[in-house]
Amino acid sequence: MTVATKPPAPTAPRPYHFPDFQRSMLDNGLTVWLVPLPDRELVNVHLVIDAGAAAEDERLAGVAALTAQMLVTGTRTLDAAAFAETTERLGIEMSSESSWDSARAAFQALPRFLEDGLGLLSDMVRDPRLDPGEFERLKAERLTDILQARADPGRLADEQFLHHLYDSGTPYHRLSAGTPESVGPLTLDDVRAHHRTHFLPGHANLIVAGAFDPDAVLDAAQRRLGDWDGSGPGHREIEPRAAGGRRIVLVDRPGSVQSELRVGLIGVTRLDPRFFPATVMSAVLGGVFWSRLNVRLREELGYTYGAHTYLDLRRSPGPFAARTAVQTEVTAPALTELLTQVDRIRADDVPSKELREVKDYLIGVFPLRFESTGGVAAAIEPLVNYGLPDDYWQTYRDHLEAISESDVKRVANDLIVPDQLLCLVVGDAAKVGSELEATGVGPMEVVAPD
Repeated sequence: MTVATKPPAPTAPRPYHFPDFQRSMLDNGLTVWLVPLPDRELVNVHLVIDAGAAAEDERLAGVAALTAQMLVTGTRTLDAAAFAETTERLGIEMSSESSWDSARAAFQALPRFLEDGLGLLSDMVRDPRLDPGEFERLKAERLTDILQARADPGRLADEQFLHHLYDSGTPYHRLSAGTPESVGPLTLDDVRAHHRTHFLPGHANLIVAGAFDPDAVLDAAQRRLGDWDGSGPGHREIEPRAAGGRRIVLVDRPGSVQSELRVGLIGVTRLDPRFFPATVMSAVLGGVFWSRLNVRLREELGYTYGAHTYLDLRRSPGPFAARTAVQTEVTAPALTELLTQVDRIRADDVPSKELREVKDYLIGVFPLRFESTGGVAAAIEPLVNYGLPDDYWQTYRDHLEAISESDVKRVANDLIVPDQLLCLVVGDAAKVGSELEATGVGPMEVVAPD
């Protein structure tokens, strides 16, 4: 019997062609994207509107999220119970949510229920019920969720990282769903005003992916949405400013047996020409299981169950950060090791073997995101929100393949400016404060969780 002593070498990636799509604009300004997938059994419909958090008045932070949540609580003719009964009868899954860059109402259905679903989607977006009782319930849930998040060290660290990374005049210094101070005073009239001003076809795109006849769906879109009219102001321009330079912010959480670490700075936009080298650089540093941070902090030192990096890509520069959770007693050395890996990726070219493995992974898993009709519909959204070229997904793997060792080093030096790094720690200040200060990483500030 032959026993393999090492895994087989990876083969060349199979060819992949992102599904063809067509784009049309109705007379009212609504853009319709059709992605026929005749071999699928479901259809996904996403109505994407420029009505996210970037479109709201900052004094009403959180109103976009509440407005999106309200859409699935009924229409003018269907209360919450009747709306739920209708979706169940049609066998469709209806959802509505918002992010910084957009709001999205969506559903998944069998092809024979597509037009009925479009009708229900049209009613809930154009003529939502906006019931006072449902508003109070959802607002209370949001406020409760914020309190629960602050009781969870990981979610607390995420929120506090944004709060201390961005200047208080930059909307990105808070979560897109708002803060207790902004959500608490919101009224149903605020939601009605946001809906009336922003949920209009002039800044909307309808995406349909799955098994359907394109001509029939375009006709259905015209019937169900063609008489919707108006155009809102869309999103505001956000110009992020950093709250300070390199420093440690220690969020005191007495009794914590672990410390949450977030280390990062303001990153790039979704349209930055350095997107592809930045994606590969982030993966080398902390984006795959065998990344440098995970190998060093988890496998070699045993400080954590995992460490990774993330690029939060928006219209304006979002955060780029590394995150991990470690035992209290190794908080300071873990921070030092993390920064050592950040310095290393700036100082040296990535070895060709390491780069090859990371690119092979990113290229190899790429088609998996499009296995479902929902994944294909979601892939059209960046084209909608950021104006990416039609061949973006078709050329995606070629762009990754073209990244060289020097590209990674160059973008690391461009984006990771050492004297701008915020090192945020959520942990027990009495146990970790003196050791963190002794690292010499930068000046340290101890703050309360709220």
